[in-house]
Amino acid sequence: MLNLRKFLPLLLLTFLCTCVRAQTALTVLQPRVEYLENPLALDVAHPRFSWYLEGEGRDRAQTAYRIIVSSTAALAQQGQGDVWDTGKVAGTATNQLEYAGPPLAGGHRYHWRVRSWDENDRPSAWSPAAHFTRGLTRFADWQGEFIGLDVGYDKTDKYRDLYLPPARYLRKSFRLEKKVQRAMVYATARGLYELRLNGAKVGDKFLLPGWTDYRKRLYYQAFDVTDQLTAGENVIGAILSDGWYAGYLGYALLTRQDRVREFYGVNPSFLGQLVIEYTDGTTETIASGRDWSANEGPIREADLLMGERYDARLEHPGWDAPGYNDAGWKKPRPYHSSFGKIAAYPGTLITERERLPAKKLTEPAPGVYVFDLGKNFAGIADFKFTAPAGTEIRIRYGEILQADGNILTANLRRARATDFYVTKGDGEETWQPRFTYHGFQYVEVTGLPARPALDAVTGIVLSSIATDASTFASANPLNDQLYENIKTTQSANFFEIPTDCPQRDERLGWTGDAQIFARSATFNADVAAFFTKWLIDLDDSQLWYGAYPNFAPFPYSRPNMHSPAWMDAGIIVPYTMYNVYGDTRILQRAWAGMEKFMAYQAEESDGFLRPATGNNYGDWLNAGKATSKDFIAAVYYGYDAKLMAEMATALGKPQEAAAYAATYQNIRQAVARKYLQPNGHTTEDTQTSYALLLYFGLYPDELAAQGAARLAALISGNGDKFTTGFLGTKHIMLVLANYGYHDLAYRLFQQTEYPSWGFSVVNGSTSVWERWNSFTRDSDSNNAINAAMNSFSHYSLGAVAEWMFVHALGLETQGPGYRQLRIQPAISREMNQLAGSYRSINGTISSAWEWQGDEVTFRLTVPANVTAEVLLPVSDPQQLREGGKRVKNTRAQGERTAIAVGSGSYVFTFPID
Repeated sequence: MLNLRKFLPLLLLTFLCTCVRAQTALTVLQPRVEYLENPLALDVAHPRFSWYLEGEGRDRAQTAYRIIVSSTAALAQQGQGDVWDTGKVAGTATNQLEYAGPPLAGGHRYHWRVRSWDENDRPSAWSPAAHFTRGLTRFADWQGEFIGLDVGYDKTDKYRDLYLPPARYLRKSFRLEKKVQRAMVYATARGLYELRLNGAKVGDKFLLPGWTDYRKRLYYQAFDVTDQLTAGENVIGAILSDGWYAGYLGYALLTRQDRVREFYGVNPSFLGQLVIEYTDGTTETIASGRDWSANEGPIREADLLMGERYDARLEHPGWDAPGYNDAGWKKPRPYHSSFGKIAAYPGTLITERERLPAKKLTEPAPGVYVFDLGKNFAGIADFKFTAPAGTEIRIRYGEILQADGNILTANLRRARATDFYVTKGDGEETWQPRFTYHGFQYVEVTGLPARPALDAVTGIVLSSIATDASTFASANPLNDQLYENIKTTQSANFFEIPTDCPQRDERLGWTGDAQIFARSATFNADVAAFFTKWLIDLDDSQLWYGAYPNFAPFPYSRPNMHSPAWMDAGIIVPYTMYNVYGDTRILQRAWAGMEKFMAYQAEESDGFLRPATGNNYGDWLNAGKATSKDFIAAVYYGYDAKLMAEMATALGKPQEAAAYAATYQNIRQAVARKYLQPNGHTTEDTQTSYALLLYFGLYPDELAAQGAARLAALISGNGDKFTTGFLGTKHIMLVLANYGYHDLAYRLFQQTEYPSWGFSVVNGSTSVWERWNSFTRDSDSNNAINAAMNSFSHYSLGAVAEWMFVHALGLETQGPGYRQLRIQPAISREMNQLAGSYRSINGTISSAWEWQGDEVTFRLTVPANVTAEVLLPVSDPQQLREGGKRVKNTRAQGERTAIAVGSGSYVFTFPID
């Protein structure tokens, strides 16, 4: 008979080993450098590596990692880090890991890989080989000169007539007689450029090189063109237009600024070089210079705000390909070198994100054809036309239709936003603009000889970001549509910079909008690189006395162009990037400017109360009783001090942290003395005043609950509707969640009467509006209110996304960088079910809850190498169950049950009275 007792230790050991083997090793995903995949030019001397992990089962964690950097792909494939090898480093970190090897050579491509050891000291496979390239780090690395073409100058009445010069075309023919190992192009322009090589566009980006304060810096791009070169003759070329450098910007024309265009310069110019490495070890550089050829072409007008005119009869067939005779072309004009530093682009470039086939074609008047593309986005369109030679086709763009079926254009103000195409008459012609963009859902086409087909117009969605970082689904289709509208609007406005709107004569990087929406933005998209770039713009724009301007870049100013809650973006956005991505380098870069700003606020303050100086916008576009601008200035100063104390601690600056913490407490006391009454009410007694004071932590602890109750009473007394604008709305939802008013928050979330998010949805919106009441189906013939300032794509009021993910789903970080989570879903009878996910820098977190009678089922997934504290609304820990069994290791925390969990998937059930 078998002696089980004898074999029990062996059986137990076998079982444990089997369990360990059942969980496979961790998998390394999305290896990136400086938030970018395989960047071709980095300006950073010590780039940071990042990745995230996946692994089966629960409680999966990294205990060590190893990064190798190799000089060749072959060495990386062999696991040999001849440039840098960290060795096996103990720790859980998977991002913000700095390169610490020898200096990186400019223009050299480095290959890197990483592997991770799990909780059982089991190594993962090496990550797929990735690479990064150090950019051109010295002025001497640039061998060419800026070139362009003089096409004349502006002789118009600047306030009455538009000056829209033609695009410039540049080309250079060269021959290759040796075998190419690698070929890189480095290119930039003052203005906009499209790079061409052997008859094709190089790369898939738009509106290069981007917008900066060209007096301080100019970005360049790098392209690997090895596969585009051929033996024998090759041709490199570029098309240039004015862009942000020399074209119309913002509302300068509307407000009759001294200058309405050409804020940085008059004529665009191009700088580029093709660096060819041959297999024999030699190199050759083809650089922009006076030996190139220049001409005008079919692009007769090109402006970001005004649109583009293209005359197909003036094309130069094959101008950018071998075999073309450019004898009739001119010599280019050389221009001075850049006044600003030439640097590698640090963000995410504008790219085609989606194509939208037309859904409907109408003819509201004879010969006027209106295409409906289904949603309100930013970008351009692809056109197919058939018409006799010389036919001028006019193309206009609108966000909504008027009652008569025509597009609304009054809200565009001085932006012409019109494209023209003149046919060459050789059958079906296809075209899309290159150097403009529009905000639109509807396209109006006139000038065609016959009714076009529905597929004559296709929308091309352009954006600097991909809104693919999250999911959201609820029991209410209205809220699901709101989520889609928020993403669409963010995509339309995260367009090189965080613009306010994509359609009218503005499109500026308004700081107030950015700071209100920044946290919401992080849930919908990975915006780490995008905001890294824009915060440099903001730093470049800071005024000499410390204030941040109301928009950045800052090409011109109206009087007193800084405002409380707008200039505070210089504190709030860096803090948000630190909180969400664990990025302290962004704090280090911004620190000097932030301290200068805080010093400015201190100088402006009286008794720790900052008054409303500058061009103060207040709670912009509030729907009810206004909150005083002095109040808003004072409380934002307090919030800034609070965040500065936390950021100083993160940077290892204890003295500064203590000083800012003391400033915060002094502001807290001063605000309470001036604005609070003994019963906990504010002297302002507005929804916004309570929301800001409570969220910013400026309420005395003993009065905070009374303040929250008064806020709830004001909302309920207004029929569960807001009276707030840009500043108050978001904070109301966050405060209601913090103080347990979940039912009221969900009633606001699902409200359909004005003012509410649902009001826009039931009125047919596909985007977030600037105004609560931008449009109603039963309004006047213009179908709009105040068309002079009425954007239908304006993300500020979409900042409710922060509440949707942080509170409704409960997906919050506990400390910076989503390494530890605080999962506290706001469960309410006002919503039957909710589900969503967020792809954080450490992997995807998902949360879902659903009512089943008096019981709630809560599902949670925590990514590998992440832990969470889960707080659920059940007062008795004994009632929390998983798989029908009571959950162990729980503890009561007020009226909630808390449980600490590691990575993995969980399904909890519990009753709620």
